[in-house]
Amino acid sequence: MQYFLLCAGEDSGDVLGESFVSAVIAAGYGARGTGGARMQAAGLDPVCEYETLPVSGFGDVLPHYFRLRRAYAALCDALTAPECVGFIAIDYPGFNMRLCALAKRLGKRMLYVAPPQVWAWKSSRARKLQGVPLAVLFDFEGDAFARLGCEARRLRHPFAISSERPDDSRDQILLLPGSRKSQAVRNLKAYIRVVRDSGRRVTVVAARKSLVPVLERVLLQSFGGNVPACVSVTVAPESVADRRHLYGSAVGALVAPGTATLELALSACPQVVLTVPDSLTYIMGSLLVKARHFAMPNILLSCEAVPEFICAPWTLRRTVPQIRLAFESMEKGAAKTAATSIANNLGAIVAGGKSAAELLGEFFQGNAH
Repeated sequence: MQYFLLCAGEDSGDVLGESFVSAVIAAGYGARGTGGARMQAAGLDPVCEYETLPVSGFGDVLPHYFRLRRAYAALCDALTAPECVGFIAIDYPGFNMRLCALAKRLGKRMLYVAPPQVWAWKSSRARKLQGVPLAVLFDFEGDAFARLGCEARRLRHPFAISSERPDDSRDQILLLPGSRKSQAVRNLKAYIRVVRDSGRRVTVVAARKSLVPVLERVLLQSFGGNVPACVSVTVAPESVADRRHLYGSAVGALVAPGTATLELALSACPQVVLTVPDSLTYIMGSLLVKARHFAMPNILLSCEAVPEFICAPWTLRRTVPQIRLAFESMEKGAAKTAATSIANNLGAIVAGGKSAAELLGEFFQGNAH
């Protein structure tokens, strides 16, 4: 059977990829590749172990090098097979930029969903993507790629389907440390230092089920083996409506940069964005990344609408009081009012775009099967 190869290497890509798997199968093709629980539930036939792929930063990639190399080889084999008629890349540029180059050489149809952030760093990647159809989530991304000679169209953001707003019965703090294991461990250790004396119920949100025991071990270490009853770990809900309900139940959140920052903002949940990269990534990022902001709400609104902190491991201790002060201010009424205003402004920015099925119909029109 002819199939499309899809490659998503982290949980935010898995959310986007689910609809593309469904669209490919509805069009009469098979769907093979790599993706998480959502893509596999939609019908993706995995060619390698997904849990290998969500890694973050230079220092975290090196210990996983050989497993990553095996996963990449399996994807190359699947892309090279004559039954493969196209390739859909979803974020994850470490693999997908190279797979796009291979697909070009093979003459395969391609679509890159959520392509690299060339507006922040490595703008040279755009040259390699010329001629590759791109699907972006925001107009400013499309404009940036257009200036660099690339074709980009808007994909409808999966969190833009509802305008529901939370009520005032907020009773917990959410900690969303990220989807990549090493990153999540570092971040959660820092988050606990910020909120351990808050006196509120604290819920740690794991990006996927396999991270739950990892995060529970961090809690045990952080609390000396005696985790308070008010602190627990849950898995991020799969549906948009359920995630919006969870985020709307929180008085505030500590969150790693990424898709969750936008989802929290659209849910009118006050947040502080905090990440603790490994030392090598922090140094390299300081030299290479030129973006003024790194939290998605701030990027979209072109201002620091939510507090954001990138902490080197060696500066975290002296930065914690500043982070705690920013976090504690979220419990005040002004923070809730500001969060609602941010949500309203972002709602207008996120609105629009086409579905996965519509984009595939445009980009792959005429591909007989």
